[in-house]
Amino acid sequence: MRSLGLIAGAGLALCVGLSVAWADTVKLTATLDSDKQGGPGKGTANLSIDTSSKTLTMTVEYSGLSAPPEMAAFLSPPPKQGANPGTLPIPLPAKATSPINVTMKLTDPAINGLKTGDWVILLGTKQAPEIGGEVKPLQ
Repeated sequence: MRSLGLIAGAGLALCVGLSVAWADTVKLTATLDSDKQGGPGKGTANLSIDTSSKTLTMTVEYSGLSAPPEMAAFLSPPPKQGANPGTLPIPLPAKATSPINVTMKLTDPAINGLKTGDWVILLGTKQAPEIGGEVKPLQ
């Protein structure tokens, strides 16, 4: 009877270990510049998505913005030609300073969209986005 309990315990430990191994962590990056946004700044964003918990952790480093950033968002491609892109707001801390650390939950469509490399991240002031760049898989 005791050996049956040991076998069951070992099987449970193996299952827990395998479920952790199946968790997928996706690493992404973006170079933020002012080319398309017209702002004076630059920066980088490093993203990590835990697909098991559907959690994004991200660090954004920036410099040269005209004022402290008050908005950030991901833009997804428009669902059809000529339509507006989808917007996923990124929560920023009050009085954000570089580096900005963000943790947020994502939906499955957002995870899949970010993994495609077709999404853009924007960072800006109250007036307008100032820097942005394409989110790409880390190579």
